[in-house]
Formats: sequence, C-alpha cells, structure tokens
Amino acid sequence: MAPGQVHMEAPVCLIENMPDGKLVVNREAAEVLARIRQPVVVVAIAGLYRTGKSYLMNRLAGKRKGFCLGATVQGLTKGIWMWCLPHPHRPDLTLLLLDTEGLGDVQKGNTQNDSWIFALAILLSSTLVYNSMGTIDQNALENLHYVTELTKKIKAKASSGEDEEEENSAEFVRFFPDFIWAVRDFTLQLEIDGHPVTEDGYLENALRLQKGTVTARKKMQCLRWGEDTASLEVHN
Repeated sequence: MAPGQVHMEAPVCLIENMPDGKLVVNREAAEVLARIRQPVVVVAIAGLYRTGKSYLMNRLAGKRKGFCLGATVQGLTKGIWMWCLPHPHRPDLTLLLLDTEGLGDVQKGNTQNDSWIFALAILLSSTLVYNSMGTIDQNALENLHYVTELTKKIKAKASSGEDEEEENSAEFVRFFPDFIWAVRDFTLQLEIDGHPVTEDGYLENALRLQKGTVTARKKMQCLRWGEDTASLEVHN
C-alpha cells in the first residue's frame, strides 16, 4: 500500500439519513477520510431505487461483494455509503466510491430528501454516474427532475435578481462533476433516421429541446449542464 493510502475492507456509511429526514455525517467515516494523504478520485452513483446501482459500484470496485445488494422490491441503501480503495491504474491516487440511496422510493415519499442526497452526490464527486434502465425516454428525463432542483439547493453566491440568478447557475455549473449516464438493459439499435449514432449522439438527441412550455424548455436546458463533460454508456 502506498504511503498515505487508505484501503477499506468494506464500505461504511458516510452520510446517515435520519428518520426525521436530516442528513448527518458519520464520525467513523469522517475519521477514515481524514487519514487519506493522497489526491482522491471520487465516483458517485445516483438513480432510481432498485435499479442495480450497488451492483454496478461493486463492479467498479472489482469486487463481487461490498455495497449491499438486494433481490426484493425494497431499497436497501440508506443515505450515502463510501468505499476507499487503491486506484486501479494510479498508485498515487485513492479511489473513493459513493453509493447513494435510491431516488423515488415509494416507502419514503420525500422528494426533498431525495433532492438533498442528489445535490450532495454532485458536490462530493469528481465523476457522477446516473444509473437508469431501458431507454432514454420522456419518463427517464422526468425522473431527472432532481437536477432542476439544484439551483435551490446549491448556491455559489448570493443572488437577489434574475440576472444574478442566471450568473449563479453559470457559476455552479463550473464545478459540477463529469457526468456519465449509464443505461442498463438497453436492447435497441443505436440508429436515428436510418443512420447509426454513437451513445453520446443518442444522449444529445434525447436532450434536444422540444416544443413545449417555457418551464419544460428550462428543464431540458438544466439537464444539459455538462455538455463538455457528459457521456452515455449503454449496456445490453
């Protein structure tokens, strides 16, 4: 193990989601992070509950077990869990994986709590993986409405008017992480109008502004925060 590197045998809870909806930093996890003396690459995953986020993070860790998996309709991950591992290619870096509580859990019924978890995942990570199933359709885009709440949760500077609000949005976009949309169980051909397209081309086409209300257009624009750093991964 390289000097200043922390290797955890199993994940621990970093952000506890309390019964009253408050999010609290776990002291044990904070102490682990304080021992790291290397630059850290932070990869977080977010998405709807029961879509295999924990399984994907275990794959990224190169482990069969680690983040808790389940085979029922009930979501298992609560809050945000972390796992410090050696970087697979850079011994001078530490890899920190963050597995977040699934969004849209019907048993929780608290979208504001979901929005806070999503906002924390963005602020803590250098790469954010959004995990979904099937295709990128209108329903999938609507499920990303948590992004449209970010300007309410994250403030780069104080704002009082419309111009200041736009400047604030542009400011916090600058420190957003790289964005990867992982589409699982994708079975369609990557073609548009009879021509093959790349995964990123498919994503760009899905995010293209459509006719609709001003509110709908603003939502689509908000989903395009990472044009320079966004990419799509599709898996059959």
